[in-house]
Amino acid sequence: MDSRGSGLEVQDADTLGLMMNYYVNDNVSLQLIGGIPPKVDIKGKGEILAPMSGIGHTGIGLDLPLAQDIPITNLGSKSKVATVRAWTPAFEAQYQFGKSGINKFRPYVGLGIMYAHFGSIKVNGETKADLVAAGHMIQNILDGKAGAALDREQSSASPYVKVKSEDAFAPIVSLGATYDITSNWYGVASVSYSKLNNKTTIDVIDRNTGNRLIHSSTKIDIDPLITYLGVGYRF
Repeated sequence: MDSRGSGLEVQDADTLGLMMNYYVNDNVSLQLIGGIPPKVDIKGKGEILAPMSGIGHTGIGLDLPLAQDIPITNLGSKSKVATVRAWTPAFEAQYQFGKSGINKFRPYVGLGIMYAHFGSIKVNGETKADLVAAGHMIQNILDGKAGAALDREQSSASPYVKVKSEDAFAPIVSLGATYDITSNWYGVASVSYSKLNNKTTIDVIDRNTGNRLIHSSTKIDIDPLITYLGVGYRF
């Protein structure tokens, strides 16, 4: 299956976050960033094609060789391709300017690493139907029924769709600031960016035989710009 020019990208999402800092000294700290993994929509771009070849039987003693790309699904025409649960914890080393007890407003910069895991991937009904129909086309070709494949008839297979996303690591940079409300309570705001993408595979498998009818690889572009606004407490 040809997926040139196609891909997936994560849409914006909001969630509750949690930051925990360990101060090495007054200026340097180590921060763990987590939170409730949000449910996010994945939008597609591009079109997936299947190269098809075979022999078409006309019924009048003339066999026609077939060789053409068959459109499977147009990812860009769907409002969303799938929904996933996104786990993106991060670990950062930060440098905070100013001095505690003297400067209430203290900007900081951070550099670290982000981990991404996508779980509970659910393909939307329209895309799934397109892929199942493509599975029937492929099985008809394997059965020597190119004409049935062109007519998009059901085959001897029972196709289902399986999607799997690989985990990935990427660098993350942050710019933020804290403001002391009291000696223990403070407000915090930050913005972070990470250049992140991971590989996703889409398989259509025949339940009857376990044979993989279709296999396609693409990548999910994440590249998150993360904004955070919260209240903290120093122990």
